[in-house]
Amino acid sequence: MSDLTSLLRDALNDPATGWSLGAFGAIAEFIRDPDEPVALRDDGPELEARTARGGLRLHPTPAIRPVPYRTRSGGLAVALCLPRHVGAMNRRGVVTELGPDREAIAEADRGARLFDLGLGVFQTDVCVRSADPVTIARLRAVVGTELLAPGNPLPPDLPALSPDRVFIGPFGRIEVSQPIPPPDGRSPEGPHTHVLPKLLAHGRTHAATVPIPDGWVPSLYLSPPAGSHAAWEGLGR
Repeated sequence: MSDLTSLLRDALNDPATGWSLGAFGAIAEFIRDPDEPVALRDDGPELEARTARGGLRLHPTPAIRPVPYRTRSGGLAVALCLPRHVGAMNRRGVVTELGPDREAIAEADRGARLFDLGLGVFQTDVCVRSADPVTIARLRAVVGTELLAPGNPLPPDLPALSPDRVFIGPFGRIEVSQPIPPPDGRSPEGPHTHVLPKLLAHGRTHAATVPIPDGWVPSLYLSPPAGSHAAWEGLGR
């Protein structure tokens, strides 16, 4: 556990590390530029990085099993996994208002309203957050509905509303504060999210190309800097 926490702390402090949280068809990514202002907290049980564009929080636990693997491009990725019975989240099936986001990374966001989008993802609560009265009213208007059901009025309006996206897992969260691109637009550089209904419909916790051991579920991924590849691969043995 101490080796894992040390590697995670080093990765958090290195802007070359990329992070993602989610499942097959719904993913949030946290990336920061080398010269981008960042608030770091790495001296306690929780590790945090926050920029103006997004944030990451980790609370490492002894149950985590790191699974390093090579991607199709030959790079190293690490899936931080939990036993399946430990790694499940709430799996809500309809849009649900959760109240103020008391666990927000930035104190200024802790009064904003948090809504679970009800996508039913096994290991991630896929949420949005806003303090804007108009956006809150639009979200409340669809509470109790299935977001991706035909005719739901919210999805076409989400790019214009662009609430913060908050992806919450068993031992961490990623927050994205950048605008949501229109359907024909490109994801912005830096932190962003992808929600792809056709992939979500498969109900998979991860892509078939990711070698997750039976009985385990990936809760968070990182792409570690090249200098730490050997350490991560050794930890995964």
